[in-house]
Amino acid sequence: MKKLVWKILPVEPYDMRGLEEWLAAMAARGLHLVKIGTDFARFAPGTPRAGVRYALDIKAWGDIDKERNELYAQAGWEFVTTLKGLYYVYRTADPAAPALHTDPMTQSFTFDRLLRRSRWTPFILLAFALFSWRSIFADFFDNPWILPNSFLLNTEAACLILALFVCYALSLFRSIRWRHALKVLQKQLADGIPLDEGRRWPRRFPLKEWAPLILWFCAALVWGFCIQPKTSKQLPLPEDWNFPRVSLEQVMEREDVVNLTAEPSSGRLLPHPTWRRSLLVPEQISFQQWGTALLEDGSAQECSVYLHLYRLRFPDMAPLLLRCLQEDQLAWWRRYEKNTGEYHINSLLAEFYINSPLAEFSGFQSVDHPAFDALTVLTWRTENMDAPRKLYAGQIGNLVFTLSCSGPADVDQALEIFVKEVTK
Repeated sequence: MKKLVWKILPVEPYDMRGLEEWLAAMAARGLHLVKIGTDFARFAPGTPRAGVRYALDIKAWGDIDKERNELYAQAGWEFVTTLKGLYYVYRTADPAAPALHTDPMTQSFTFDRLLRRSRWTPFILLAFALFSWRSIFADFFDNPWILPNSFLLNTEAACLILALFVCYALSLFRSIRWRHALKVLQKQLADGIPLDEGRRWPRRFPLKEWAPLILWFCAALVWGFCIQPKTSKQLPLPEDWNFPRVSLEQVMEREDVVNLTAEPSSGRLLPHPTWRRSLLVPEQISFQQWGTALLEDGSAQECSVYLHLYRLRFPDMAPLLLRCLQEDQLAWWRRYEKNTGEYHINSLLAEFYINSPLAEFSGFQSVDHPAFDALTVLTWRTENMDAPRKLYAGQIGNLVFTLSCSGPADVDQALEIFVKEVTK
């Protein structure tokens, strides 16, 4: 059995006369149609047949219209295949077989059902896209900086999502363009102009122009399924902690601290530092430590230190990432205020809590410090806090960081310790 030959359609699928002429030309070369789609057609090699004609007829709801096929067979036309969603394809080698449609105006009526079906296709595609991407759209409207942030911190996955979005947008655009072209054809026929005398529609998007997008999409898929699982790991052993850091023990070296336990009294598991990478930010480290400090006055207070480090491949992108991290924090606080007074559940502790109202909030303010290229601080206090808390976000060369503490841990002291770690 000879292998089927694949060919790219040289005209747009809605160019009915163009497709008919091309299929006839293929038959004259010894390639006889087996299957056809909107982009490719498959042919069975055989004896060249110069007199073969092809005809397209607007498709009904089902894949095969037996009654129509029997009627056309009596006129000498053989049913070949279906171009899904558009046409039935017929073939004849009988030069005396009459054309399927001789009156253009009557033929134009066959477009009515197809145009009614396609009327809602763009709206369905758009609605499906809005539903499928609703969380991304919601995050974008809440914080437009989430796009460059995702592109920097998860470059390959962001490119995959972008490729999917572009493909979806192109599909939506193509469905609109197809409907417009079919309406043009219907009007041409309604005006009494047969398909032979109408315009031709060469392919506007040949495969070679889609090749870069297709190749990038395939590369992103390979990265997502093969490489992505290896780009995140935990660092359980201290000898793996070869990054500048601030330990809770260092921050809590104070005279009034009698004892510091390795975990908080709530019994939460201590997370190991995590390491991630992306193409643009090859080193992303999340370092957190929690504990309980026993003070001289006999009280016990939970304390913690949170440090996030981002080392970029290109230092010029560091200010952009710093701004993205700042905007992400501000968006988090906007959601916090919006949900103040509502019940929330902490799945880790299996407990309910209510966001305490904000009593103070400064936003990010610039801080002058000789060790940093840029340094900002966010200050806040909720009504259940005795003193304000701070979060530092800054940049040193190609290193961007955020640093905060809780409880009796002093974030200003932690910042100075971090400076010594970075500059030593």
